[in-house]
Amino acid sequence: MARLPDADLQALASTGTQSRYSSGDYLFRQGDEGDSIHVIVGGGLRVAYTSPAGDEATLALMGPGEACGDLALLDGRPRSADAIAIGTTTTLVVTRQSFLDWVSQRPAAALALLETLSLLIRRKDEALADLAFVELSLRLAKLLLNLAEKTREDQGKGAEPGETRLRITQAELATMLGVTRESVNKELNEFARRSWLKLSRGAVTLSNRVALQGFAYGRDET
Repeated sequence: MARLPDADLQALASTGTQSRYSSGDYLFRQGDEGDSIHVIVGGGLRVAYTSPAGDEATLALMGPGEACGDLALLDGRPRSADAIAIGTTTTLVVTRQSFLDWVSQRPAAALALLETLSLLIRRKDEALADLAFVELSLRLAKLLLNLAEKTREDQGKGAEPGETRLRITQAELATMLGVTRESVNKELNEFARRSWLKLSRGAVTLSNRVALQGFAYGRDET
């Protein structure tokens, strides 16, 4: 969600209702009416797109404080992807009409939303450029670093001081990158060999983010 003053966020929250989901529950499905926005209070979401042929790609993993479904609220079009609960998840659900009423009364909020959408477009452009020109190892390193930046304290439990634990599977990383799980596994094992990260069931723990950043952005000294 856009960076907004607490007063604006509280005004939006006052119009919503809390909903609770079990792991694997769908908050909404691709093609559903875009009639509400979900602000994550606890737990997490996986946003996924399914092709006409039935192939699924994970587009994003989201945690507490982030919002899902805001694009459909703005343009009134059907949902462009599925939103699936990761673990027990609680969200604040705000209807489209309440959201439009809220944003129409707050010009600063509207500008912040535009800034957020602009950032999303830039990131998509960068991802497309990487897909075309950047080798998998660099794309994977960048993805892990981006996920680490978004990781909250509750998501990082189990990590040692100075480490960042990402609760994500190799299959999810593969779908986010548009490659096979085997390809991701090969690169992760190479990163682990260099002591940049540790692998465990359902998680990747970054143990040397500085080295990973150096590799991802052309400053690898190993």
